[in-house]
Amino acid sequence: MNAAKILLIGDELNILRTLRRNLVGRGYLVQLALDDQEVVSMTSTEKFDLFIINLDFETDNVDGLRICRKIREVSHAPVIILSSIDSEKTKVEALDLGADDYLVMPFGMSEFLARVRSALRRWDTFQSNNELQSSIILTGDLFIDTESRQVTLRGDPVHLTPTEYELLQYLARNGGKVITHRELLQSVWGPEYGDEREYLRVFISQLRYKIETNPLRPCYIVTEPGVGYRFAVEK
Repeated sequence: MNAAKILLIGDELNILRTLRRNLVGRGYLVQLALDDQEVVSMTSTEKFDLFIINLDFETDNVDGLRICRKIREVSHAPVIILSSIDSEKTKVEALDLGADDYLVMPFGMSEFLARVRSALRRWDTFQSNNELQSSIILTGDLFIDTESRQVTLRGDPVHLTPTEYELLQYLARNGGKVITHRELLQSVWGPEYGDEREYLRVFISQLRYKIETNPLRPCYIVTEPGVGYRFAVEK
C-alpha cells in the first residue's frame, strides 16, 4: 500500500515543521504550501490524499477559507482545518466551504494524528470498490449503488464528497432506524468524535440540497429532534 500524500498549508513555519516531522515519522509523504498560489500550482500537477490548512495566516492577503474552497473545486480528498479560532460561525463556514474536520489549536499531537488517520480511512474507503456488503439501495427516486459508490436521483448522478457519501450510505443502510448524533459521528468520522453536532448540521444540510426536492421539508433524511436522524424508507 502506497504512503498517503499530505499537503500542509500555512505560513507559520514552526507549526508546519512540527506537524510535518510527526507525520513523516508515521510514514506519510508530506509537502508544504505557504500560500494560495503554491496550493494552486501543486494541486494542478499532483494528487494528494489529504489537505491540512492552518487558517491563521500571518499574511494579510491570504485567506485560508478561500484556499479550502479552491481545493474542493479540484479534489474530493479530505480537508482538515486548523485554527486558534474556537468559533461555531467559523467552523460552520469552513465546513460549508468543503472542509471535513476542524481542529482548534492548541491541540495534542495524539488527537491531531487520530484525526489524520480518520480522514485518510474515509478517503481510502471512498476510493475502494471492494466493499464487503455491496448492495443496491433504492427508495423513491433515490438510487444508491454501494459497490460502485454511485448515487443517482431520478436517473441523474448526484456528486457527493467522500464524507457526504459515507453519511448518506450509513443512514440508508439503517433505513427506518433513528441514528443518534453520536453514533453517526463515530460511524462516519471515527471513534474520536461524538460531540461535533455542527458537523452533522452542515453535512445533512448539504445532502438535503443535493437529494431532496424540498430541502426544507425533507422526505429522505428526517430530523429526530434532540436525538439524531432517520433515513425514511418508502413503504
